[in-house]
Amino acid sequence: MIWIIYFLTILTFAQVDIFGYYESEYDYLQLQNSDYNFGYNKLRLDLESRPSDQVMIAGNINFQLYHGKTDWDLIDFIPKSIGTDIESLSFSLKDTLFLDNIYLRTSFSTFDLIIGRQPLSLGTGYAWNPLDIFSRKELMDPTYEQPGLNALRMEIPMDLDGIHLDAIITPDSTWEMSTKMIQIKKGLGRFDISLNGAYQHHLVPNTEAGYTYENVYFAGGAFVGEFWEFGLWGETLWSLDLNDNFGEVVLGTDHTLNNGLYLMCEYLHNSLGTDEDDLQFDHYMNNYRGETHSLMKNYIFAMGMYNVTDYISSSIVAFGNLDDNSYILAPQIDWEVFEDVTVGAWVSQSIGDEDTEFGIQNRAVRFRIRAYF
Repeated sequence: MIWIIYFLTILTFAQVDIFGYYESEYDYLQLQNSDYNFGYNKLRLDLESRPSDQVMIAGNINFQLYHGKTDWDLIDFIPKSIGTDIESLSFSLKDTLFLDNIYLRTSFSTFDLIIGRQPLSLGTGYAWNPLDIFSRKELMDPTYEQPGLNALRMEIPMDLDGIHLDAIITPDSTWEMSTKMIQIKKGLGRFDISLNGAYQHHLVPNTEAGYTYENVYFAGGAFVGEFWEFGLWGETLWSLDLNDNFGEVVLGTDHTLNNGLYLMCEYLHNSLGTDEDDLQFDHYMNNYRGETHSLMKNYIFAMGMYNVTDYISSSIVAFGNLDDNSYILAPQIDWEVFEDVTVGAWVSQSIGDEDTEFGIQNRAVRFRIRAYF
C-alpha cells in the first residue's frame, strides 16, 4: 500500500497517461464429480509518464475481488491413485490490491536500461516457452498477461548487421541465487534467430533424493519465421551438465487457409518431466509450484480459429498429455460488442481416465467480459 501511494504521488506531479481495463470472469468447474462456481472482478489501472524523450516511468495497479468458492484444497486436483499421507493442502483466494509493475526505462546512446518490477516475456512458443525461466503460461489462456518480476534489464542494439543483445537479472537474496540470462538476436532471411545463455538456482533430478535445487548453467536458442506460407517456430533450453543434462524443446507451425481458417499446432518435449509409471505426489507439487513447465515429458497444443464476422471469432483449442493420453477440448467464442468491450466464452471437456493429468478435471465453463478505457 505504501508503494502504491508513493507511486501515485510521484505521478501526480508529472504528465501521465492513464488507461487500463475492467474485467469480470465467471467460472464453473466439475472436478472429480464435484461442482464448483467461482470468479472475480478485476480493475487494472495503467499509468505511464515520459518526462523526456529518454525517460519513461510506467506501472500498473491491480485491484481484484474474488467471489464464489475461494477456499480450495490442492489435494482435490491430484488423482486419488497418487498415494500420499498428506490429508489436506488448503489455500484461499484473497482480495488483492497490489502494484503488478513499476519500472523506469532510460534510453542512452548505446543501450536501454529497464529497472524495477516489469513484464518479462521470452521465447517464440505460443503455449510453452522453455527460454522463459521466469514464469509459466496457463494452457487454457496462454496469451493472458503474466505478473511482473523484479528485474534489471539491458537492451543493446549493436551496430553489427542487426544484432541485438539483451541481458536480464532477477535479484534474489544472494548473487548466486539470482537468475541471469543473456540473449543475442539476429534476423537471418525470413527468420529471426536468438541464442541464449542462463544461470539459475533450479530444480534438478537426483537419483537419491528425487529432485534437489542446484545452481545450473543453461544454453539454448529460438527461431521464428515463415517457409512456404507456413509459420515456423521453435525454441530450446538445456542444462550444461554433461553427466545428467536436462531441458525442453518446443516446435510449432501455423497456416491460414484461403477461406480464412487459421490452424496452429505446437509440441513440447520436457526431459525433466516424469514417466507415467514413476509418477508420485512430489511430481505434482513441483508442477503446481511452477518449478517445471509440465508434469510429464510429451505434450501437444492445437488450435483452429475462424473470424465469423469482423467482430466475432470462433475457435477450438485442444491440448493434452501424450504420455498418459489425457486431453482438454475447448471450443470458445469471442465477440467485440463495442469498440472497447469484448466478451469471451469457453467450454472445456476432458478426455481421459480420472487418474490422468487432465482427465481428473471433467468439464469447465468460463465467461469473461472486459472493458478498456
